[in-house]
Amino acid sequence: MNKKLVAGLVSLAAGASVAIAVAPPAQASSMYGCTYPKVCLKDGSYQSGTVFWGGVDTVYQNLPTSGQNRADSVVNTRNDDSVWLIDTGSSPDRYICIPRNTAVNLGDYTLSGTNTWANDVDTVRIWSDDGKCSGTYNVVTGTRPDGWRG
Repeated sequence: MNKKLVAGLVSLAAGASVAIAVAPPAQASSMYGCTYPKVCLKDGSYQSGTVFWGGVDTVYQNLPTSGQNRADSVVNTRNDDSVWLIDTGSSPDRYICIPRNTAVNLGDYTLSGTNTWANDVDTVRIWSDDGKCSGTYNVVTGTRPDGWRG
């Protein structure tokens, strides 16, 4: 093989490895009084409300009685995970998916008919995924059959 070609390939490979080694780390930050890597539920708006619950575990988390059907807003500080807020009091179960790095006022989203998601969350599920909801970075709502969590 041509010595110049080999030298060029070695130089190119070395440059690529240096570029990878100095890539900046993912940015983690808190938002609206919710510290990274939490998902926080708040009384009042996400901009000025008070955090009453913050979770980090990627399992189903039934809220304590004092926190059920209370949330007015949610702040998801996680960089790579989406979160489902679930209303198990309806049939079928309903969920609202909040994508990564997103804060929303739940009163802006319809639960059913004329009701909104404000004060209707009793379970939280943080997903270790790409941070998307149904393939997008938009808030998505949906239903699941009763007993789907097994």
